[in-house]
Amino acid sequence: MQRLPYLETHQGSIENCITLADRFYWNITVVEKNGKWAVLGGEKMMFGSDSREAVDAFLYGLGLAYSIIPEEYVERFRREFRP
Repeated sequence: MQRLPYLETHQGSIENCITLADRFYWNITVVEKNGKWAVLGGEKMMFGSDSREAVDAFLYGLGLAYSIIPEEYVERFRREFRP
């Protein structure tokens, strides 16, 4: 079993990590089919694994990376690249 202490104390949940990345229009979803897991960005696979724990670790890293971007840059990106 993996431990994600920074996630638990600062980001709260894997869902919060997804929300952080989705501010940049990734449209992230997690799907499982026949024991295979995938993280999709829109319709494209960003990451795949046989393990849900590996998927969670990927999302944790993604959320961690996006969590350090200052909000002013997020807003600028959203204004300039609005879908």
